[in-house]
Amino acid sequence: MRPRPTIIASLTIPIILAVAYPFLPEYQKALVARIMILSIYSYGYAVCFQMVGIMSLGHAALFAAGMYGAGLYAYYISPDPFVALAVGVASSVLLSMLLGVLAMRVGGAYLMIGTLLASQALYLVALHFNEITGGEQGLVLRGEATITGALKPLLSELDARYMVSLIALTVVVAGITILSSSRLGRMLLAVRDDEEKLESLGYNTSILKLLAFSISGALSGASGSLLALLYSYVGAGYAGVLNSVEPVLWVLVGGPYVEFGPFLGSLLVNLLADTARGLLRGHVLVVGAGLVAFALATGRLRWAYQILGRWRSRAA
Repeated sequence: MRPRPTIIASLTIPIILAVAYPFLPEYQKALVARIMILSIYSYGYAVCFQMVGIMSLGHAALFAAGMYGAGLYAYYISPDPFVALAVGVASSVLLSMLLGVLAMRVGGAYLMIGTLLASQALYLVALHFNEITGGEQGLVLRGEATITGALKPLLSELDARYMVSLIALTVVVAGITILSSSRLGRMLLAVRDDEEKLESLGYNTSILKLLAFSISGALSGASGSLLALLYSYVGAGYAGVLNSVEPVLWVLVGGPYVEFGPFLGSLLVNLLADTARGLLRGHVLVVGAGLVAFALATGRLRWAYQILGRWRSRAA
């Protein structure tokens, strides 16, 4: 059986990033390392949106749950960054299961509003308990409580960030590629395409949605945890609305291929944002206009329109 072109394309991403590392200037190394971490968040969102057809506006809550779970553990309990990473992922998975229960009961606009409220609730909690969370100013982790600190005898801070980000992205890309080709992946796609038909065949679509949210939460939480443990910072801003909207943009720009689209979308958006930031103060407008033009010109929003069309037909 010949591998699909999408699988080959997804597996070449880590190889290209590894080969390019020695030739990148220091600033580009730091930028690409951060993009790799954020693209894991993008993959987490893609599991819900692309594979199951669920549009959430509260994934910042899952990202921040992972960040706070890892950061607060490393700051207050133990400086072991690898245990903190596991705690962060577990925190996000628990919250994602709660959101998954919500997805089992409601859908469409009601689900988007519900997940958005969940994200804002976590943001307000982080602000209210600022003595513990640091509020808007956040918390700065000690060097020994970070992954870069643990790897300091072996790698420099920049090298550690890039290599850990690359390893994490490689694991995620391989996992998503296996998932999309598996029986479970095909069932998740069937929920997106025709949930009623799948239910008529005897499958419990509510459990499938809950499972999808759990996988999405694990990836989103891993991204938030790694960002905290690699950059030594935890802040309430990551639970804000903007951090929920960004993965939607990354996934839409990346296109319909869940194996590599989330990485390409996050790479393109963040590179464009970084370039526009040096051109003029209104870089957000430039980035938004450029990405909308790009998406329309390449037809990459067509598949999103189809998902939205199915939601409208169900609502009618």
